[in-house]
Amino acid sequence: MPRGSASDDELHGFRSTPEQLALRESVRRAAGASLAPTYLARAQSTEFPWDQLRLLADLGLLALLAPARYGGPSQPEYVASGIACEELAYADFNVANLLIPPLIISYILGEFGSTQLCEQWLAPLVAGETYVALGLTEPEVGSDAARLRTSAVESADGWLINGEKTSITAVPHASACIVFARTSPAGARGISAFMVPLDSPGVSQTSIPDSGWKPIGRGSITFEDVFVPRSALIGEVGQAFTKVMAGFDFTRPLLALTAIGAAQASLDEAADYARQRSTFGAPLASNEGISFPLVEHITRLVAARTLCYQALQRREDGDSHTALAAMCKWMGPKVSVEAAHDALLMFGHYGYTTDNPLEQRLRDIIAVEIADGTAQIQKIIIAREVLGRDFVPYTRT
Repeated sequence: MPRGSASDDELHGFRSTPEQLALRESVRRAAGASLAPTYLARAQSTEFPWDQLRLLADLGLLALLAPARYGGPSQPEYVASGIACEELAYADFNVANLLIPPLIISYILGEFGSTQLCEQWLAPLVAGETYVALGLTEPEVGSDAARLRTSAVESADGWLINGEKTSITAVPHASACIVFARTSPAGARGISAFMVPLDSPGVSQTSIPDSGWKPIGRGSITFEDVFVPRSALIGEVGQAFTKVMAGFDFTRPLLALTAIGAAQASLDEAADYARQRSTFGAPLASNEGISFPLVEHITRLVAARTLCYQALQRREDGDSHTALAAMCKWMGPKVSVEAAHDALLMFGHYGYTTDNPLEQRLRDIIAVEIADGTAQIQKIIIAREVLGRDFVPYTRT
């Protein structure tokens, strides 16, 4: 929706607090001045945006889900995290997605990490001095995380990790990775989490070339008898999937909001272009073939946006939001990709050029249709929540 045309409260379906509105204005102002003008050049580069990461730290965004003793709020700010993701994505999609891994890692360490791990990794993470990746996906497992094959075998002084992780966000630039590994054959209850420095002997990495998401990057990690001490264990043995992973619902609306924010920027640019461009003696905007699609996409983005903030508010209130979060994750990227695609077409041939941000945003946004589970996976999650797990298993035998 063109900015300023409606209040934030009307857009998000709940009454924003003064603190949330102040955060929105602060992020919007900083992102508009420091990120938007250089988004395209940064999006076309594989250079990791360390300066922009430090900007996020200076704005206090990296600590939104961190414990108070590490600069975070008295309680985790999930709605504020969504606001930050959306506002950043409107200016720079990739910087918005630069924020999400630190939010996840700070949540995991704050909830389950030892004081030693928090001092070593959480403090520099929220200061923007280091980056920590999350190693969950495996080449032959994908979204069925309960069937992970990477193993961690207990040794005299710690653990030996063997296996491979793939499609890991920002791993080419990370100093460490939280690795989910099997410590017993007991299905989901046999998975534990470990903090693994990526300069450890036995660790090797490869990068994955993508058409978008370039400054952040993805990669794979292979672990060959990688030793970590007992202190590297996050939480209890065998509890990583049932406890740590249970807290991941909030990431889905955050990811969706990055797609929505970027799509909104493209729609706003298309609307401005339609007002200024004249064809056959009249503004392009007067053509219903242009104005009606814009209206339809704006409506869908408002609906998806409202779902996301409702899910985050439920998270903040301590209410169940698994199904709602999955709804956000399949619907938000879908309507965002469609909106960004039509916005590009409204510019005609100029929209397809690489000196226009529209085609780059479209390629960036498509990544969110895949990250953290595809639309099909999200629909399975929703069906299981609605119908029950006995009726909708992940796999049929």
